[in-house]
Amino acid sequence: MSVQTPPTLMKLARQALLRNEALAISALEKLPWTLFPALFKDAFHGRHTRIVKAMVAAWPFPCLPVGTLMKTPNLETFQAVLDGVDMQLTREFHPGSLRTCLETLSIQNCDLSQSDLNYFPWSHSLRQLKHLDLRDITLCTSCLKPLGVLLENVAGTLESLDLQGCSIKDSQVPDFIPALSRCSQLTRVNFWDNDFSMPTLKDLLHHTANWTKMSVEQYPAPMQCYFGLGYISERRFAQLCLELMDTLRPLRQPKRILFSTDPCHECGERCVFDFGPRLCPCWQ
Repeated sequence: MSVQTPPTLMKLARQALLRNEALAISALEKLPWTLFPALFKDAFHGRHTRIVKAMVAAWPFPCLPVGTLMKTPNLETFQAVLDGVDMQLTREFHPGSLRTCLETLSIQNCDLSQSDLNYFPWSHSLRQLKHLDLRDITLCTSCLKPLGVLLENVAGTLESLDLQGCSIKDSQVPDFIPALSRCSQLTRVNFWDNDFSMPTLKDLLHHTANWTKMSVEQYPAPMQCYFGLGYISERRFAQLCLELMDTLRPLRQPKRILFSTDPCHECGERCVFDFGPRLCPCWQ
């Protein structure tokens, strides 16, 4: 017969707050900042949207990483998070709370529906983003125009963009290329693990003339590098990456640019072109 560990006093206190919505919201002003993460996690998973909204507005930390909480996304809870960020512009619950637009938005390892994506451009608090991290997001939509609108809104402030592992297809890239070309403050971009063909990569690079502050840029190897079952052609990989470099050089001189294959089926390592091919151990 197993003996269950009794809940801690802190857990009981969090449960009591979540049972009394008005008390929880009114207590945020005096709540120690160390208690915010656990209470926020409980409120998020319990879909207490009013408490989630109020907690985001009072968030005492410079970064709000909600991606790991969104294994089972819920649109109402997600909108509550963004509504709470908007409230930071007009409400001040806590001396560590953000009082300006959000600088970093990190959402990882979850699904984003069309409704979720449509909500981004309407959030006033996202108008001065510096860092947008959507790594390993499954975009459950064929239309990425809302992402293009968001990039247009933050073209003057965005410094880093991470779209690795979003399974973006050729047909979706034109939805955001025009806006991306205007993001002149970018210093880092990451497009690894997306399904781009050689023509799409060339088109993308042709739109990067304004990226004069870029320090590191990461692109997927073109799909033409692969043959059956996802294995790469070493010769094609080196040849096509050199061709992409030749496409870029008349526009600007990149500081560091990396083209990467998918992880190898045998060893799990990548083949990376970093001003020259660096092959996985299987090719050594």
